[in-house]
Amino acid sequence: MATSNVLSGSGSIIKREFVRNAKIKSLKKYMVLESADPFPEAHLRHKSHFVKFYYLPIHADSLDQDIKIAAHSAEGQIGGDVASALGDITIGNHTYHAIRLRNIEVSQLPLLVNAYEYAGIKMMPSGQSVHDHALIRIDKFFHLEEIEEGIFVDLDDEQIGYLELSGELGWEELESLTQKVKQQTQHPNFDRALGHFSKHGEDINVIRIYAPDMDEEVIRDISHTFRKHLDQ
Repeated sequence: MATSNVLSGSGSIIKREFVRNAKIKSLKKYMVLESADPFPEAHLRHKSHFVKFYYLPIHADSLDQDIKIAAHSAEGQIGGDVASALGDITIGNHTYHAIRLRNIEVSQLPLLVNAYEYAGIKMMPSGQSVHDHALIRIDKFFHLEEIEEGIFVDLDDEQIGYLELSGELGWEELESLTQKVKQQTQHPNFDRALGHFSKHGEDINVIRIYAPDMDEEVIRDISHTFRKHLDQ
């Protein structure tokens, strides 16, 4: 019997984005952030074609199961398919638990915030102006196919792939490696982040690669170029 190369499991992504206060009049008493550029290392003629992310910092001691259940219950109240995820967002010296919303209409945000509060989720109040880089960790459920040993495509997002690492990699080291890879790969238009997920019961570290023109050739070429530097 052939072995399936499809993997599913939980993990997380760590990335760096530039965030700012979202200018939504009806939510001005809350801390609502939007990503100014979700994939800063990738380039499109029109950045508006990128997905849109909002971050809602919340009051919570931890992102436990109760928070997850309450969030999903609230999202069900407004109808439609709400693409949300839990995580943390660090801006300067402050780290907040947060709900990330993907490609939601601005008109739905007030309804969703009201539903969250009704479900018992406490939103962070608005504070000082935010216009800064943030380190973001997002919990994610992965649905992947391993097309080559240690190289994966995302079956839920065709513009994303992953490269398995043999150990841990720091953010500064990733940034340095990325610049070298971009100078050598045939496909330099990509953004990168760090992540981890379970592969056959073993937790592995990965580089997440986003490319507007992603296909198997692109992820293989970028991954092989990263490996040349990682193996040095």
